[in-house]
Amino acid sequence: MSQKPGGRAVPRVAENLPPYEHRLEDDAEIDGVMLTGDHAGADVALVEIAGSRIERAQLTGSHLSRSSLVDCTIDSADLSGVTFDRCRLSRVELRDCRLSGLQVPGTRFDDVAFIRCKIDGANFRTSTWERAEFEDCYLVDSDFYGAKLPGTRFDSCDLTGVELAKCDLRGSRLHRSTLDRISGAESLRGVTIGSDSITPVALAVFRALDITVDDEDEA
Repeated sequence: MSQKPGGRAVPRVAENLPPYEHRLEDDAEIDGVMLTGDHAGADVALVEIAGSRIERAQLTGSHLSRSSLVDCTIDSADLSGVTFDRCRLSRVELRDCRLSGLQVPGTRFDDVAFIRCKIDGANFRTSTWERAEFEDCYLVDSDFYGAKLPGTRFDSCDLTGVELAKCDLRGSRLHRSTLDRISGAESLRGVTIGSDSITPVALAVFRALDITVDDEDEA
């Protein structure tokens, strides 16, 4: 199985896939297809998508529950406002996608990468991840409260205003990323940052510890 340097397994997807010409529906088993078109507002359960490509599809406002995506690539798709409810994503890559307002209650991510994606205002609370990657992503005001993200790679991401309280980030790397106004800085224990992030991280830690910087001595 092909792996990235950080250990993430990449999707196994064949070339020249046949088109999928149906709307998403409950209990669908979709294997080895190219999924495009307008699926906005779909509300489905127990869908299984494997070995497939999803390209330029419209999935805005869709709700998928107890479903799985395995060995899939998702390119230039609009998943704004999508909810993955108790789903599983394994060996999935999302590139150049819009995921503003994404909701993922009870969902597990294994070997998943987001590359050049817009994921602002997303709710990742209490989600579970293994070998995750975020590269050149816009994650402003997203919420990772209580999420388990050990060993995650955030490279060149905008994490302004992100909530990290009670998040497990041990062993994660946050290089070339914007870390202004983050909350829950105590969860940064055990991470690696670049020298360019020292000041915003220090300020976030001061806020978490209720440390006031004041040059005036009132004594």
